Amino acid sequence: MTPPRPHDLLRLPGASALGTDAPDWATAALSATPWVVVRRGTAQRGRLAVGVRGASRSQRWATDINPEDVGEVLSPEELAHRTGARDLPALAALDTARPLLDDAGLRWGPTGSVGFELATGAPTTTRHSDLDLLVRLPRGTQLARLTELYRRLHALAVRVDCQVDTAAGALALGELVAEQPDVLVRTPEGPRLVPHEHALA
Repeated sequence: MTPPRPHDLLRLPGASALGTDAPDWATAALSATPWVVVRRGTAQRGRLAVGVRGASRSQRWATDINPEDVGEVLSPEELAHRTGARDLPALAALDTARPLLDDAGLRWGPTGSVGFELATGAPTTTRHSDLDLLVRLPRGTQLARLTELYRRLHALAVRVDCQVDTAAGALALGELVAEQPDVLVRTPEGPRLVPHEHALA
């Protein structure tokens, strides 16, 4: 199996995959919806760094799991053309954003509450949810292509938080197209500033 990447969703056998130090809400969340998200962080050797999401924004728990407990992996790209069953602004915005992202010719997918709901069926999206997106950038992607995509996404009816994944790490699309001398890149070792020109190299 290809090693899971940050933002991939993993189906587990249930709360038994968590350690004994798991908070009660995390155990309840995994019992109801046995999925976690791969996080960008370090884990003990031979384990995967993941996050558990609960019913509220304050319920987020970082932990690590045994890869042998993973029963299914869903990447954001595999969720790109799934449609939501509920009438909510963020889900409707995804329908509008889909052709814009497809036209950009880049690999992409929804993350956050929208991605979690599309993967699991759990009603995690609310009327106030942002639309979180991940775009994978190959080396040498033209900045003009990304600037136009940012402009179109920024015009949608809900706030769009689009993160781009590059060889250097992950960063916000808005920061990338702003062309500041340095950009903040998230790496497994933590955030760091890199020269703008290196982010797309």
